[in-house]
Amino acid sequence: MRNLFGRKVIYTSCSDLSINSIVKIINGAMLRHEENSRRIAYLEGYFTGKQPILDRNKVIRQDVNNKIVVNNAYSIVRNANGYFLGEPIKYASKDAECRENVEILNNMMDSVDKACGDTQLGEWQSICGTAYRLICVDEGSENKDKDSESAPFEVPILDPKCTSVIYSSEVEHKPVLAFTYCDILDDNGNSIGRKYTIYDKTYQYIFETRGVNTQIKTGDLLQDYPKPHFLGDIPIIEYPNNQWRLGDFETVLTILDGLNKLQSDRINSVEQLVNSILVFVNCELKDKNPDGKSDLEKLKEQLAISITSSTGQPADIKFVNSQVNQNEAETLAETLIDYVYAMTGIPDRKTRSNGGGDTGEAVYLRDGWASLEVVARTKERYFRRSEKQMLKIICKILKVFRNIDLKPMHIEPTFVRNRTNNLLNKAQAMSILKELGFIDPIDIVTLGGISDNPIDLVKRGLAYYQDKGQEKGDGNNQVRNKSDEKMGNFTRNEVSVL
Repeated sequence: MRNLFGRKVIYTSCSDLSINSIVKIINGAMLRHEENSRRIAYLEGYFTGKQPILDRNKVIRQDVNNKIVVNNAYSIVRNANGYFLGEPIKYASKDAECRENVEILNNMMDSVDKACGDTQLGEWQSICGTAYRLICVDEGSENKDKDSESAPFEVPILDPKCTSVIYSSEVEHKPVLAFTYCDILDDNGNSIGRKYTIYDKTYQYIFETRGVNTQIKTGDLLQDYPKPHFLGDIPIIEYPNNQWRLGDFETVLTILDGLNKLQSDRINSVEQLVNSILVFVNCELKDKNPDGKSDLEKLKEQLAISITSSTGQPADIKFVNSQVNQNEAETLAETLIDYVYAMTGIPDRKTRSNGGGDTGEAVYLRDGWASLEVVARTKERYFRRSEKQMLKIICKILKVFRNIDLKPMHIEPTFVRNRTNNLLNKAQAMSILKELGFIDPIDIVTLGGISDNPIDLVKRGLAYYQDKGQEKGDGNNQVRNKSDEKMGNFTRNEVSVL
């Protein structure tokens, strides 16, 4: 399964949903889903090191068959995902009146460790081209006080091998259904059936099948289902890596396979050189000498032998071997890995630490980080769209269980990268923005990208300078004016509001 071309999107033309139509849609979608699932499993195995070179068979000299896995796929995923989601995603408020509620939302996301889930989500995206998140109400939230600060929701990550979203075939391609399933196991860990959990915009359905048949029937629906949910949307959200659901190393699979073969054959060449065959030309070795030893045994012991020609032709002893030109092989390996870096956007290590006087943006461009930034920005667009779908459901849960009135249009996901890069330039830009006199300090810090929590940073800074001003004495107008000047656009009364 070398030639992969992304994951297939599953569509349906059915818009009238009932139990019977849902069963037909799911059964029809399973063939396409299982095709995606097999390819995802292959890419997952490739990422963890289960690559085709391990199954290679040699016809000639089968005793020399080294199988070297140079796992560039792991390196590509690690670098791409680490750069894209290395810092937690934070939410900023587009409306000053919503800042407090958005800060509560950020704290709730921290409490459910969404950042770790985002990293897992990003890994699935990078490996197989798509990923899925479930938004559900936390058990026990209905019995908790509405003033409680605990998160009333959970945001687990689903295995894309067992999950799919089915979209409408109409022009807008809106989600119609989503399903995820798991095996039902007996006491010995053997699969005896499957449990399907299916969502539409109004109901949750659970079907259980028995045996090896993966097709569901209306009679497999569990008692008391379907159950209504109040979320108003399908709570399984797809996070595609790109439009074609391609993984980050999927486009260079054949090159990666070639690199594995090349490095394995280079090791084979060295081993074959060490194990070369010794050939005796125009001479015969005595099987037994007066001392009872053969000529070959003497050669092994003394590493020297006297030979004579038995046919009147010149006698010779030589090794027969064929070895790879290592310089040419290294050039080929470097060419292949250059193609990999160029196609995936990963910075090339050979261009780093070359010395010279270039700094800042010059180094950023020279070392290939600008290419990786292009990759991250593309990922961010698709990730941001899915985040907004998630926030739509989260806001509804917060309204019902915590009486927090938030609208997705007031929330902006912020992706923090290169926080300390060009810090001097960022500080100068922030200073210029402050001098304009009409930009909120929180917005200045947000634009500067030096913190994932600009509200808290500004609050602590303003409180610090207020305390410093009080220590100098309220009668010292000069110190007070300097303190107010350092606080930027806020006065002391405005600080107390914060």
